[in-house]
Amino acid sequence: MSKDFTHSVVILIITTVVVASFSLAVWVVPNILRTDDIAKGSLAKPLTAIELAGRDIYISEGCHVCHTQMVRPLEPETKRNGRANKESDDIYEFPNLWGSKRTGPDLTNLGRKYSDQWHVLHLIDPRQVIPTSIMPAYPWLFEQTLSGDAIGDKMETLRTLGVPYTDQEISDARLQVRGKTKGEALIHYLQSLGQDTAQEVAP
Repeated sequence: MSKDFTHSVVILIITTVVVASFSLAVWVVPNILRTDDIAKGSLAKPLTAIELAGRDIYISEGCHVCHTQMVRPLEPETKRNGRANKESDDIYEFPNLWGSKRTGPDLTNLGRKYSDQWHVLHLIDPRQVIPTSIMPAYPWLFEQTLSGDAIGDKMETLRTLGVPYTDQEISDARLQVRGKTKGEALIHYLQSLGQDTAQEVAP
């Protein structure tokens, strides 16, 4: 009885390479070639130093595991979460945080929906503001401060990827972040979500 391709390592490797190459050609290459056109029509704004630091906290605490940042163009979603995402919204996102699991609500257009104080209470003890919430509490975020030592280097790296940070923004970054708590930085990031596209309304 002859072996099928699942029993051949060589065929499996060749098949994997072919599929990966096809995906690269279809999804990645066209977007690289269209980058300038996408950027021209984009309302996206680079995150400030403190917002960028907050995004790092958002990722390190696993917030992206339970919350998406991708409103699909479906009527129930746009009614609940606001304007649907566009390709041009995420030109400065490295990596993107679209996500796929909605244990909690989508946060794409969260910015300024709640006050800073609401976010403080919500992060320290979610049940204070949403009694049925299953979100963990993060009180230590308001006890740990940031040095800001690495934020300038991070912005330099993002600039090489196309984020238009100026020399002045990079040189001022450490002072903007230094001494802030992780909670404060995270709130700055949460309050920035959707603000650059807020002038557009859902169709």
